[in-house]
Amino acid sequence: MQWRGKIWTGIAGIFIGDLIGLPLGGLTGFIGGALIGHYFLDAPNERNDEESEYREYRQKQGRFIFHVMAMGAKLAKADGPVNKLERDHVDLLMRNQFRLNDKGRVDAIRIWNQAKESSETFERYAAAFNEAFGKERYQVNNMMDLLFSIAAADGRLHPREEELLLRAAYTFRISRIQYDRIKQRFYNTAPPKQSPLSPLDPHYAILEAKPSDSLDTIKQKYRTLAMRWHPDKVSATGASADTMRHAKEKFQKIKEAYEQIMLVKQNPYKKL
Repeated sequence: MQWRGKIWTGIAGIFIGDLIGLPLGGLTGFIGGALIGHYFLDAPNERNDEESEYREYRQKQGRFIFHVMAMGAKLAKADGPVNKLERDHVDLLMRNQFRLNDKGRVDAIRIWNQAKESSETFERYAAAFNEAFGKERYQVNNMMDLLFSIAAADGRLHPREEELLLRAAYTFRISRIQYDRIKQRFYNTAPPKQSPLSPLDPHYAILEAKPSDSLDTIKQKYRTLAMRWHPDKVSATGASADTMRHAKEKFQKIKEAYEQIMLVKQNPYKKL
């Protein structure tokens, strides 16, 4: 609430009330002056402040939706082409959670499609969101819920999707137990245990391995996946250009994950 107009016109009213001889001149003048100050000075400013706050809220909501659509598109695409279940779920989010009108949905879908085809990485979008909203923990938690809901739209959690979710959690400084609790809400998983998130967690997810796995087990999983996604093998099947691009990216991720895990497994004191 604005007070400046009420106070200054109220003070002026004290002197005017005394000068013209109003009953209880000073008090009556102050009340009359304060009312004038409220309606002609403070009330318009209060309306402007409310309009400014509403505009700021809408802009902030728009920025949040942008990050949801951008990261959601990258996440949905992580396990292959975006399917109908994922598209339908995002449409429900736009209508029911974000309450977007027709124009808002068109804009949101445009952001989704641009991010889906963009060369920007999921990690870059996650870092941008964290820069904008990282200090607002309820927004961070809300984002993790929304990302998990998109990943779970088709009823399964692909290793590549979990890799990105783990990367997001690490970027957002989400604890491991908090991550597992969110995951448990969307998937039938075991109750979470207290353990910190590790930079290696996304790499284990790529190899479909666990930190407790032996070196031999990890090597075997790496060889199986590397053989499956090797560009030469995929090319021999007559794959399309888009499939080849996906295979090359997948193979590179598998190779990088194995190298990072081996780096630490073979030298436990090495920091990433």
